[in-house]
Amino acid sequence: MLQYLINITDNTFVPAIMIALVCALIYKFNTLHIKTFIVVGSISGFIAALSYAILKRNTGFAVREYYDLGIIIFWVVITLPLLIIILIRMRSSRPIYQHLFIGLSVFAIGLITAQCLPNLILFPFEFDVGMESIFNNDYLFKWIGYGFALLLVVFIGRFTYRICGRLPTKFVIVIAYLSIVIYTIANSINLLQILIVRRLISTQKWMMDLVIFILAHVNLFTFIFMAIVLLITIVLYIKSKTTSLVGSNPAQIRKIKAQLRTDRRTSLLLMAGIAMTAYTVTRARYIFEKGVELTPAEPVSANKEGLIVIPLTQVNDGNLHRYGFQASDGTLIRFIVIKKSENAYGVGFDACDICGASGYYQRGNQVVCILCDVVMNIATIGFSGGCNPVPLKYEIIDGNMVIRTAHLEAEKTRFK
Repeated sequence: MLQYLINITDNTFVPAIMIALVCALIYKFNTLHIKTFIVVGSISGFIAALSYAILKRNTGFAVREYYDLGIIIFWVVITLPLLIIILIRMRSSRPIYQHLFIGLSVFAIGLITAQCLPNLILFPFEFDVGMESIFNNDYLFKWIGYGFALLLVVFIGRFTYRICGRLPTKFVIVIAYLSIVIYTIANSINLLQILIVRRLISTQKWMMDLVIFILAHVNLFTFIFMAIVLLITIVLYIKSKTTSLVGSNPAQIRKIKAQLRTDRRTSLLLMAGIAMTAYTVTRARYIFEKGVELTPAEPVSANKEGLIVIPLTQVNDGNLHRYGFQASDGTLIRFIVIKKSENAYGVGFDACDICGASGYYQRGNQVVCILCDVVMNIATIGFSGGCNPVPLKYEIIDGNMVIRTAHLEAEKTRFK
């Protein structure tokens, strides 16, 4: 349950806040037919996400990095025009600016939706992995975690939009403007990560340091957006406590008091939602991950020919095996072996290009990166890309797996 409670929160919290703020901008600029524009943007994003999910589920054609790459590039392209048109729209209500703002906002909603929905669609297909039957408590708890997190995020997004409607226009524009900039920074880092993984650019040290920092602080942007939501919540709560009723007639006073009570309740409910989100991405994540530790690497050494020989009988059980070889400079180089099929083995370093030498562990029938919790497709272990282990060359000779120490020595800097 905790796994999908955390995963759904990670995937949807920031996008939900972004959609709420973009919708609030549309509302604040007095755009007619606001619901129509929001629906058009959301449906466009849903169609793109569903198309990808179907291809991913049923073919080997869809690659998530390339899908995200396309979306992020479109987002980066529209961000500057969107930010400019927001500033212009604040000073002018000419139809041309209205139309440009609507078009860019609808496009933005579609892109945000398209980026976050694929995982929501695909996660349920993982629920029964490793199970003999779906009629068990584990399967039910996964649905509970998935459903509760989804409802909580929708609740927070809805109330964020509602609160923005009660706040001054300029304040909402500033908050939304700042959020778009922050979201663009987050997407730019994701873009950099994809380019590095796919080796589409030459890697610089500062790039790797930045990506590793973000991976090590996985909740950074979630906390930033939680702070933004708390800010608008506190502002509304203070406004509801300090609004003057002087000069109004009794009927107006009763109406204003009722609205102020509603504002305070909305603020408190949203604060509670943010508190639950904070608990999910901190304490719940710690509870879920605290038991995950790398098993000790089984020491191996080379023979006189500089070869490491591992009998296949040691690795034919379908489980993940971790080995450690001491390099010439004393560095312990770890590598993993798992049998993929009757005649194929997944062999790679216990490290990847993104998460470094954090390592992998076995969870049920899955191989998982201990740092980012990405589940590996076992069939792809031994191939580069994504969060897959860095491939390690091997040979099968006379019922043994043979690995040359030269190949291990060449990657020892990964483990320093």
